[in-house]
Amino acid sequence: MTKIKLCGNFRLADVAYLNQVQPDFAGIILAPGHRRSVDRDLAKAMRRDLDPKIPLVGVFVNQDLAEILAYQGIIQYVQLHGQEDERMVAQLQAAGLPVIQVMQPGQQVTTQADYRLVDAGAGSGQNFDWQLLEDSPTPTILAGGLNVDNLATAIAQTQPAVVDISSGSEVAGLKDLATMQRLVQIVRELS
Repeated sequence: MTKIKLCGNFRLADVAYLNQVQPDFAGIILAPGHRRSVDRDLAKAMRRDLDPKIPLVGVFVNQDLAEILAYQGIIQYVQLHGQEDERMVAQLQAAGLPVIQVMQPGQQVTTQADYRLVDAGAGSGQNFDWQLLEDSPTPTILAGGLNVDNLATAIAQTQPAVVDISSGSEVAGLKDLATMQRLVQIVRELS
């Protein structure tokens, strides 16, 4: 049964949408300098308003362990989007935070992370040839350019544990409730 993660949420309005559509995971970018980045205060407010049943995933890029652990209690999962190694994965897990390790299709490696996320680029919104997806003992999250038009095909072809959608849940750069509802509906119908 495939689950769905809606990522790149950066407004309290997005949280209201998430509470309505009930994805399996919600993601926020905690690495500075990205269009959808959120600061600590906004992250706390988003966690406060988000349905407690929806785990909040914090996305980090080459940040140190102390900075990531400072978000414990706000986030329930850590997504590592840089060149973090297995030592970092183990340290986060030892601290009680499950880890999603991001990798590109041409660099699929074994990881002790709780999930591996295969994406063509760092939130580029580009999909890749799904035939490149390798079998792995680690549950796979499929990301990259997924939207209402290709989501059902992607799930049918790859059978991922989770699909991760960011820009594909937006209209004109902002989260769109109707699009988010449709994405969740597609996943639920196929599961």
